[in-house]
Amino acid sequence: MKDPPRRRRPDNPDMEKHGDKSSAKFVTRSSTTRASFAQRGQLVVQRVVLIMRSMTRKHLFLLALLCCGLVVMHQNNIILGHRGLIVKKATNLSRLISQSQFYLHFWTFISPGAAASWQKAKDYYDKQRPLFEKAAQEFEVHPYWLKTKINRIDAGWYEMITLRAKAMYEQYKGEGKEDFRIEKDKCEMYRFFNRNKFRTAKIHGIWDNVDKFSDELFADKAIPPNSSWPIFFKCCHLTQGSSESTRMLKSYEWLHKNEKQMRKFVKEKWIYRADDWERPWANYMNPLTDSLKPGILLQGPYKLSYDDMAKENKVVELKVECFWGRAYLASANFGRDTIVLRDGSIEVYPTNWQSRVNAHTESPWNTWIREEGHLEKVWKLAETAAKIMGIDQVRIDIFIKKGDPDAITINENSISSGMGYRSHFEFMPKIWAEGHVKKWYKEYKGASANLPVYMQDYTKRACPNVNLINSPPPYV
Repeated sequence: MKDPPRRRRPDNPDMEKHGDKSSAKFVTRSSTTRASFAQRGQLVVQRVVLIMRSMTRKHLFLLALLCCGLVVMHQNNIILGHRGLIVKKATNLSRLISQSQFYLHFWTFISPGAAASWQKAKDYYDKQRPLFEKAAQEFEVHPYWLKTKINRIDAGWYEMITLRAKAMYEQYKGEGKEDFRIEKDKCEMYRFFNRNKFRTAKIHGIWDNVDKFSDELFADKAIPPNSSWPIFFKCCHLTQGSSESTRMLKSYEWLHKNEKQMRKFVKEKWIYRADDWERPWANYMNPLTDSLKPGILLQGPYKLSYDDMAKENKVVELKVECFWGRAYLASANFGRDTIVLRDGSIEVYPTNWQSRVNAHTESPWNTWIREEGHLEKVWKLAETAAKIMGIDQVRIDIFIKKGDPDAITINENSISSGMGYRSHFEFMPKIWAEGHVKKWYKEYKGASANLPVYMQDYTKRACPNVNLINSPPPYV
């Protein structure tokens, strides 16, 4: 009995016949490896065509149903789409990693600049910590903020905010407390600012009826004659940036030219409910924002300054992080994640590599912020607002005008800041957490302790830390 012929790799890559006299051709592994990209693509197409031809009507129906389902899921952000489940999970994971100690320390082994930035942030923390401990020992905290359950000093930034969100949610569900409206309801936020005589950009009006607002807006009753433009449309019940609810009304002519579009936009945002999908605390925050009644406000502009980093005129804003009534640092709105420290240092990340590894450069741009004396006023204004709120941590957003430090104005606040703090991410939550763990603070037990935070009123001396405010608004 003869041995079967050995299968050998043929010289001709077309086919190899073995025992089968049919005309079928079999492409060998060798020929596939040597095939060009175009040939491989042709093979794939041929296989797809064969599969499609072999499909029955039932298979085609199921495939069409699957495609329709994917389209619907994409359009409605169910699983696919820019706010679908996959994107939400990936975005949250990315944010958690970017503020984690592992991520921050990893780059210090890769980049000397990152190591230097981290060391500077640590030295800054070591210098500031005793000053914050002293400030906290004199600071009265409103009882609402003391329900946050923190049991370790090394908690991360997002962990701290999530614990706060959980405490606010539990107080709302258990006791009906709505103190979170100090930030989550912009109408209430601005009422708080105005009640306490803080200067803000001019508020033209607040509406709780969408039809009345639209009618008055386009009948020229909502915006007074001779008002400065642009005017900013804001939804009181939508504070998250992801809601995209702020719209700049460029001019009187622009507003009336785009009336149809604006009416549609206003109605859409009126019925929209905030979804803090970009943040890990969404499960606690969303029920709180869902409880808010819709509202609309119109706000006037603030003066422009020349940003010599971007080479353009813009509103310059410093977003100040305060702990225990004392400012720690500010995030500036020029560059990406630009950080301004109490000592006047301005940290920028001008290249993609520096931005990636958290290696800052001392800014040669916009040094007028330091040189014209703006920072002293910025820190004091932010601290005064935090003291009246009696809040353990808050971000106060402040507009400044180049050449005029006295034009300082409060814009908004945030009790769940998602700003990027680079190397400072590791140390800022320590200041916040340690005060709770070691109980540095005093509990506010004054006459207004039972009132919501947004009802605190310095003008009536009915708020925490009255004795710590030596220059009351609007003179701060």
